[in-house]
Amino acid sequence: MNSNNVPHAVKHACARLEMAGGRPLIVGGAIVDVIQGRTPKDFDIEVFGLDWEAIKSCFSDYPIKEVGAAFGILTVNFDGVDIDINIPRTDNRVGKGHKGFHAALDPAMSPKEAARRRDFTINTLSFDPFTGEVIDDWGGLRDLDNGILRATDIELFVQDPLRALRAMQLLARKAKKVDAHTMDLIRGMVDEFDDLAPERVHEEWRKLLLKAEKPSVGLNFLRESGWIVHFPELEALIGCGQHPEWHPEGDVWNHSLLVVDQAAWVRQHNWAFDTDKRNLNMRDVSYGPLMPMLPEEWLEPFMFGALLHDVGKPSTTVFPEMVADGLFPEERLWTAYDHDRAGVPLGETFMRRLTNNKKLTQNVCAIIEEHMQPWNLFQGGAGLSAYKRLHNRLRLDVLGWMCRCDGCGKGTQNISHIQGGHGPSAACWEWFHEIGPEPVKPILLGRHLLEVGLEPGPEIGERLRKAYEVQLDGVDDLDTLLKIALTA
Repeated sequence: MNSNNVPHAVKHACARLEMAGGRPLIVGGAIVDVIQGRTPKDFDIEVFGLDWEAIKSCFSDYPIKEVGAAFGILTVNFDGVDIDINIPRTDNRVGKGHKGFHAALDPAMSPKEAARRRDFTINTLSFDPFTGEVIDDWGGLRDLDNGILRATDIELFVQDPLRALRAMQLLARKAKKVDAHTMDLIRGMVDEFDDLAPERVHEEWRKLLLKAEKPSVGLNFLRESGWIVHFPELEALIGCGQHPEWHPEGDVWNHSLLVVDQAAWVRQHNWAFDTDKRNLNMRDVSYGPLMPMLPEEWLEPFMFGALLHDVGKPSTTVFPEMVADGLFPEERLWTAYDHDRAGVPLGETFMRRLTNNKKLTQNVCAIIEEHMQPWNLFQGGAGLSAYKRLHNRLRLDVLGWMCRCDGCGKGTQNISHIQGGHGPSAACWEWFHEIGPEPVKPILLGRHLLEVGLEPGPEIGERLRKAYEVQLDGVDDLDTLLKIALTA
C-alpha cells in the first residue's frame, strides 16, 4: 500500500496527531479498498498514546462530532473530508443489543491487541502513513489475497450477531468465500437476530445493495447461512416456480437475484446516463438519448424495489397441484396475476423491519406495486394520458429502469449488453422526457372556481378532480376545463 493513495486531508490529520505525541494508524475498510484498487470514501484513524481530550484538542479549530464518545470515537470534517478518529478499546458484552457493550478505552494498548476486537481478519490491517508499513498481526493480508472472510477471534466474534450480516455485505464486496469455521459460528448465531437494532440491520443491507457489484452473492450467503429465516418475504421466493418458457432462469429466487444484480449495474453506471457525462466508449451498450439518469435519492428505493419486486408471487402463483385439484384451469398454470399488488404489504413489512423512514418505504412499495405497468401499457398500446396517470403514481424514469432490469432477469440477457431498444422501458423514458420529472400539475385551481362565485367546500375538490381527469386526457385549455368543472 502506497501512502500516495492516502488523501492529503487524512495525512494532515495524522500529522497533527503525531505532533501531539500520538501514533496514528489508518485502520478499517479503507485499507482493503486501496489494496483492491478502489477509492475509499471513508477513513478511520486509530490513535495510540493520546487520551480523548488530547485528541479533541488537536482539532479544536474544526467542527467535531462526538457521536461515539462512549466508544472513544469522534468525527471531524477535516479539509472537506469526514474522518472517524478513535482510541484503542476492548468491547465487552454486558447485555443484549448494540447498547449491551461496555467499551474500555486504552490508549496504551498495542496495535495487535486493538485489532483483536475487529470482526474479520481482513479488517485487522492497519497502515502507518509516515512509514508506509502495513501492520498485519492477524493474517489479514493472506486472507485478503485468498478472498477469505475469517473471524479474527472466535470468542469476541460471537458476541455481536450483527457480524453475520456484515459477512453478507463484505462477501459481496470484498471477498470470495467465508471460512468454514466462521460460517459455523454464523449459523450458530442465527437465533440472536432479535437482539439487533433495526438501524444496524438496515445499514448492512444498504451496504450490500448500494455498494456491491453483485448483491446476489450476499443474498446467497444469507440463504446458505440460515439467516434468511429472518427475512421470510425473501425465503418464500426459494422454490416458487415460474413458467419455464417465460422464465428459463428457474424459480422466483433465481429471478430476483438476477434482477437485483442488473439493478446494481444501473446503480454503478448511473453517471453514464447523464447527457453531460456520457462515456460513449463503453462497449456493447446502446445509450440512446432517452436513457435517463436516476436521481440520487431514488437509488436506495430502486435497489430495495428490485430486491422485493416479486415478493407477491408465492401467494398468487398457480401451481400444478392447484390445476390438478380443479381450482384453476390449465391455461392459468404458473400465472401470478396481481402479484404486484399482493407484494405491497409484504414489501412494507420487510422495510418496516429495517427502518422507520416512511418515505423510503413508500417509494419501495410504489416500485413493487407499479413494476408491471410499463409492460401492460406497452402491450396495450397506451397513449400519453395513461402514462401521465402512471407517472403521477411513480416516476416513469424509475419505472423504466425497473422494467428493464426485470426484463433482463431471465439469465438470457445482461443489461450491460442489450443492443437496441426495449419497448416498455423505452416508452417510459420517451414519455418521461415529455412530461418531466414532477407529477402533472393541474391547470385549473381552486382559486379559479372561487373567482367565479363558488363557495368553499368539498364540492370544489370534486369539481377540480373531474377537471383534472379531463386534463390528463389531453385538454389543456383553462376555459374549457373551467366549463367542465362548473357543469360537473
